[in-house]
Amino acid sequence: MSKPRLALVLTLVTGAVAAVPVVALAWSGGDRDLLIGFDLRFTGMTTTAGTFVASGAVDDAGASRVDGLTLVPFGHRDQARLSGTQTFAGAEGTIVTRFEGVASDVSELHQYGQGRFRIVAGTGAYAGARGRGEFTIVVDAAGNRLIGTEEGRVRVR
Repeated sequence: MSKPRLALVLTLVTGAVAAVPVVALAWSGGDRDLLIGFDLRFTGMTTTAGTFVASGAVDDAGASRVDGLTLVPFGHRDQARLSGTQTFAGAEGTIVTRFEGVASDVSELHQYGQGRFRIVAGTGAYAGARGRGEFTIVVDAAGNRLIGTEEGRVRVR
């Protein structure tokens, strides 16, 4: 797999992690902990798709996709700034997140990324949802797998 595609994979995975936490916000009240795990695969140069499972404030599972994944190399290390938008579709509605972070080892077959996400939109039971948190993702470029976790705090109005 080429270096640009590996970087893209890491970026997409990071985005995916960022969007997952809000999908199943089937509660009302104050901020609550949210933990999400996801498994994605590249579907294009700037897109990924796969599944997620959420626990804590959100008790749901469903489909996830990342769009607009970007990687911009910086510094003298094997790193890139990554960003994108991730959508999580659960049984009760859809949550959209925006993520930003740093991808490392972007020229290697096995990469990782870390960063932050924020919820930017929601539908159904997640309309008006607000939250933010951090994500970690590990990418196996040769196997086309992006596996990550997301942890944050969310609130539904």
